[in-house]
Amino acid sequence: MYSFTSRVRYSETDETGNLSLRSLMNYLQDCCLFQSEALGVGPDYLKSRHRLWLLSGWQVVIDRYPRMFEKITVATIPYEFSGCLGWRNICVSDENGVCIVRANSPWVYVNTDTGRPAQPDETEKSAYALEERIPMDYALRKIKLPENMTAGTPVPVIQEFIDTNHHVNNAQYVDIAVNIMEEDMRAFHDPDAAVKTQTEAFRDTKPFIREIRVEYKKQAILGEILYPETCLRDDWYYVAFTDPDGHVYAAVAIRL
Repeated sequence: MYSFTSRVRYSETDETGNLSLRSLMNYLQDCCLFQSEALGVGPDYLKSRHRLWLLSGWQVVIDRYPRMFEKITVATIPYEFSGCLGWRNICVSDENGVCIVRANSPWVYVNTDTGRPAQPDETEKSAYALEERIPMDYALRKIKLPENMTAGTPVPVIQEFIDTNHHVNNAQYVDIAVNIMEEDMRAFHDPDAAVKTQTEAFRDTKPFIREIRVEYKKQAILGEILYPETCLRDDWYYVAFTDPDGHVYAAVAIRL
């Protein structure tokens, strides 16, 4: 297990004073990269070998969000290698050691010369001490999108979306999806309705997102356009980001 401690900064919080979802996603990703770097198999090492670990997806289950100035510990556990895939858990714990956020993530090992998946060699795999995965209700890696989703407003890929791999950073998709969901929910909320609906909570307060699932399928680069398609099914809000031909860059599922 690898872990680091932090304190929730004001700049990392949303309007409720809680750690924002985007900041949370960044903590999860950073913890994974911190461990790889500490073990000597980080981004620079991989670049020298023309290799790269690409995040393939997320399942993040949230019991509560850390508050502003709260001290937290973020820990990651690599638990399996399977072909070109490496699997990790990440846990965010409070000062009492209670795990308040649990995450699961598959990563794909890629040959950057060919752009194709490859298998890590034994030297790289042996750098990680595999452990038992943490208890959580594990979802399937693939997200089944509903049919007849509604087209939304296109989103241009701008410079601030781009990371060191020269494509849209994984947390950006989540951030954009949540913004789309909140705007959608507010637009359909009727404050005069006699019966409360799922969107009632959006009137005065930010919705509590209990779980996020993401499947990354295709890399979007600077200058491209993301075409979002959305759908609400029961407690889940789905956002698919597609190209002009309907091919999915990323699929996001948000449970309220």
